Amino acid sequence: MTPPPIFDANSLIKLAERTEYETWLLEAVYAIIQQELFPSWPDGVIYPVGKSKAQFFVHGRINAIIGDWRPGFLNAGAPLVFVSTFKLLDMLIEWILEENGIPSTFSFHQKLQHLKGSPIFPPVIESRTWLKERLTGLYSTLEPLRGTIIHDKHFTATDGSIRVASSKKGVIGPLFEISASSLRKLAVTIVSLLKYVDGTWHLDGFREKILRHDLDELAALHRLPLLGQKPPFHTCVRVYLSGSDPLLIDLMSIRSDLAARYVNQDCSFDLRVLMVRDENVVEAYLFPWSVCAGQGADWNRIINVQRYRTAIPEDIQIEHLRTNVG
Repeated sequence: MTPPPIFDANSLIKLAERTEYETWLLEAVYAIIQQELFPSWPDGVIYPVGKSKAQFFVHGRINAIIGDWRPGFLNAGAPLVFVSTFKLLDMLIEWILEENGIPSTFSFHQKLQHLKGSPIFPPVIESRTWLKERLTGLYSTLEPLRGTIIHDKHFTATDGSIRVASSKKGVIGPLFEISASSLRKLAVTIVSLLKYVDGTWHLDGFREKILRHDLDELAALHRLPLLGQKPPFHTCVRVYLSGSDPLLIDLMSIRSDLAARYVNQDCSFDLRVLMVRDENVVEAYLFPWSVCAGQGADWNRIINVQRYRTAIPEDIQIEHLRTNVG
């Protein structure tokens, strides 16, 4: 009997070595960097001292790089990006099968058959049935499309998008239209998944929602039901508070305000509480969403507030400290 895979450090090194080139290529053309995909923004929701009405702020940025080669490359190189993305997925699947004691094979048909035998995936995937199923679905759908691009001419590529059909054994299958944005989403999903598998990135609750939403956007390619994940949105709520108790916050009202503002999004938030005395911030606390999410009106009874003390931010605006400002 073959022992279950352990996916230890040595096996992760093997995965990194075999996926190094394609990962580098896709990271380069799509600028797949952790801080680019999951940026930090200034506090987006502010409750001035003594006010129950929130002020909402929208933050954004523009990257303008003169002479950037990426747009031109992506417009012409969509087939290469697709093939490289599939190769990454194929190498991940092949590595998983090998870790399950299944010999390496060049036959995609055999790999697909082995996947039907329910091999054990790395814990970050195995613990999420929805992810395992959709990863397998992507592999099954993309494999014949990759064959068309490599071996036949039943595809077109225009402005970064691809229209391609399976052409196995001379039989032309249904046409798949993969837009430039969907191709990027596919590449980012596979590269991100590799980083979650090897532990380079941490798949927390917010990033899991992003992954679920992106897989819903790729439903035409994995051909499985939607997970129903709304676009996730994460912000930091800042509350200026007088008095001495930083937990004297109505979390339910904050949730209600955000739900009304971001109706079509799955909103989560960190909570920054700034204690105000004589129109000065004297203490600061930062409660992460993992603390705020499950708390109700009595959260001040179960929170060790000193664990969450933090530095006073520098972007204090005097009008947020004055109770007589309208």
